[in-house]
Amino acid sequence: MSQGAIYIVTQDERYLNLLRASAESLKKAMPGLPVTVFSQFPVTGPHFDEVRRVEGAMDGFYDKARLMLQSPYQQTIFIDADIYVVRPFSDLFALLDRFDCAATHEEYLNTDWFSHYPRPDIPLSYPEFNTGILVYRRSPAMHRVFEGWSQLYKEFLDTNPGKATNDQPFFRAAAYYGDARVATLGREYNCKFRGQGYLNGPVKLLHGHVKFKMKADYMRKVAGVMNASEKPRVYIGGKVYDQKISGRLWGRRKAHKVGSFPEPESVLLLRGKKLAQIVKERVMRRTFKGNCFLVAEMFRRMIPVARILGRFHCR
Repeated sequence: MSQGAIYIVTQDERYLNLLRASAESLKKAMPGLPVTVFSQFPVTGPHFDEVRRVEGAMDGFYDKARLMLQSPYQQTIFIDADIYVVRPFSDLFALLDRFDCAATHEEYLNTDWFSHYPRPDIPLSYPEFNTGILVYRRSPAMHRVFEGWSQLYKEFLDTNPGKATNDQPFFRAAAYYGDARVATLGREYNCKFRGQGYLNGPVKLLHGHVKFKMKADYMRKVAGVMNASEKPRVYIGGKVYDQKISGRLWGRRKAHKVGSFPEPESVLLLRGKKLAQIVKERVMRRTFKGNCFLVAEMFRRMIPVARILGRFHCR
């Protein structure tokens, strides 16, 4: 039975650097796992076994939903370009002996940030799945989920131009009404380390980037902090805590800081870049307003001249 990983990169070339870093970490952890890339951009490198050139459609998330159906493997792990592989994850494929797919729950209640796609027909108790890591097998049930996912998103884009949203609300609906068996993964297999969550065991897949950068030394530092303890623990804001029992006469539970990791760039540097961006945008807005005023004044002064020329022409 063939197993492999796929990446999908369309619409935005900035993801290519992340793609190369991710594939390098994957091949280091699992050198025998073949990797296929679907992209509209030229992709080269020693960590890709196959590159399939595709045409990008109307939206990158839509490309993702429709191209997953074209995986050349019977058992596939889809990997977002900003995933760093910390440890081998072959145990994920074992789930496909009993399930059609597997994914983690999304850390937020939903990713339909502007309520463009409300689904009151689906109970709130059925959460979104984060599709940055999606393990699936080739099966009729999974085929129907993928077709429903891409069709729902296409219909939304056709009827709501300019209101592109996340792909996950549409996967949620397709999975809810589909008949595929979905296994729920712990965040150890999709740890969005810059957010918040709960871990129990070693982290195998880290998810996230800063300004389209994913440096290996920084990601190794993050992985070292995340896995400094493998007990039940929580992470938030770059800090990791597990539980400690303290007290002699009476045991007391308290939070114990395992460690922390900084931003990949200094906070002062990040603030300086943000300040420069704000100043630049304000200058551009003022320039734009000034230009608009000059154009409006020019037309205001031209109107009497146009009226005079119009009367002269009529005569």
